[in-house]
Amino acid sequence: MLYGYVFCDPRRSRVVMLTKEGKVKYLSLHIKENINKAFCLRDISTMKTLYNSLRKKSLIHEMDIVDIQELYGKN
Repeated sequence: MLYGYVFCDPRRSRVVMLTKEGKVKYLSLHIKENINKAFCLRDISTMKTLYNSLRKKSLIHEMDIVDIQELYGKN
């Protein structure tokens, strides 16, 4: 079980995973195992900085920064 913050779409149906190649993938939350594959950091300020950087480069869509524990409780 992970602890920290993840990028999640506003509908709470997809999370962001960063690949080793530096590409962004969206994973469905309909499969519970995908929560563990999500990109997760413990520091919310770092997540905000990363989000702004990824948005400027148009690598991700509009996302929310969500405590991953909220997603574990949802499933």
